[in-house]
Amino acid sequence: MNKSIIAYNIPELEKKNVLSEAQNLFKSNVLNEEQWGKIQVEFATNLYTPSFTMRVLLFIVSLIGMSTIMGPVGLIVGDIGDTGYRFLSFLLGISLLLFTEKKLIKDKSHYKSGVTEAGIYAGLSFIAFALLGSQSHSLLVYPCVGFLLAAFAAIRYLNLTALVLTIGFFGWMLFQLLSNIGGVAQALMPFIFMSAFGLIYWGSKKVRVKLSAEFLNDQFIILQTISLVLFYLAGNYFVVRELSIKMLGLTLSERQDIPFAFVFYGLTALVPIGTIYWGIKHKSTLLIRVALLTIALSIITFKYYFSLGMPVLTVTVAGAILIIVALISFNYLKQVRNGYTREKLLNNKWSSPDIMAIVASQTLGGNTNNGTTSEELQFGGGKFGGAGAGGNW
Repeated sequence: MNKSIIAYNIPELEKKNVLSEAQNLFKSNVLNEEQWGKIQVEFATNLYTPSFTMRVLLFIVSLIGMSTIMGPVGLIVGDIGDTGYRFLSFLLGISLLLFTEKKLIKDKSHYKSGVTEAGIYAGLSFIAFALLGSQSHSLLVYPCVGFLLAAFAAIRYLNLTALVLTIGFFGWMLFQLLSNIGGVAQALMPFIFMSAFGLIYWGSKKVRVKLSAEFLNDQFIILQTISLVLFYLAGNYFVVRELSIKMLGLTLSERQDIPFAFVFYGLTALVPIGTIYWGIKHKSTLLIRVALLTIALSIITFKYYFSLGMPVLTVTVAGAILIIVALISFNYLKQVRNGYTREKLLNNKWSSPDIMAIVASQTLGGNTNNGTTSEELQFGGGKFGGAGAGGNW
């Protein structure tokens, strides 16, 4: 990975990630106090990240402070016209980003402290106004500008909100592009969307394997989750039908179906089944959770169009079936079966499967403090050392 792409100090991010994951292992009773203490010393980081409440407060106070400064600036410059305001807005946006990056991130080691988010969002908002101005543009211009700015923030500053916006702007941009082309492109829109987000999911998995960057776990989880959900929604019958009517101008009578309705009925039913099968086969928690969500959406979709006229009875029976299935599964997984168990082994639901090896090989394996060698350290009952874990991990 090119370290200049990311504004933060990469080694410090790696230390922070190991500390976070090791803390989850400690809370899960996998690490003892002595091991956790040594990891804290070995991976001490100077990154400043306050609590969530403090971050929100700092974000609000920073925005208030910036708005207080911008008011007098607006009065001083007076009426300089649309071009003048856009030029001034561009300078302010660039200045805010440079100040946030050079002073807060580089010098003060702020990492998602709330102040950094305020500077990034305000700076990008000023740049967006500078690029768009107050005139109206083609509907394709807005998502293009939004996509570029959000993608910059998501990559440069590892901002998760910007990552979600990037995916949203990409979907909007693709929709507008296909709508402008019309004809065959518009008719094939659901399949183009499914192909696009399927490729994003597949590509992100390939990139994740090649990148040796554990601190990007959250980014890849969000990207893959949203891509899978949008892949499903692109073929969902309800979504295709309603968007065709409201946004593409398709006229249908009350009982009339959309063209190739059987294809979208099939996708609505089969995509969740295929996703949960693939998730169980490859033991992917992410796929299983997305599959459960899409199964619920598929049930709602079919219930909406094929109601039996007894909603109370339908909901009651469905709830009873789900409870019975849950109880049977819970009892069946008392013992580990094919790598599955009902027990929650780690406190962190998104815990990386590689973090134990990281802790072993980079921290405890080479730690000789207080005269203790790596071979003497115990990790959950098994010995280990050197390059990783033994069979008793």
